[in-house]
Amino acid sequence: MKVKSTLSPGQKGTKQLTAKYGSKLVCVRYRYDSARMKRFKTVELIVDEQDWHPSKS
Repeated sequence: MKVKSTLSPGQKGTKQLTAKYGSKLVCVRYRYDSARMKRFKTVELIVDEQDWHPSKS
């Protein structure tokens, strides 16, 4: 499967998903499977947010 485009929230092709998921939406990807002749629209969402402090190595 190939990713042909990755879109940021608010771009054309993401407006309905931006309305649905709001600030949790990170990006929308369009993937194409040439063997099965299918297009898939996938979303990346933020499901948890926590403070993080890198360890001092």
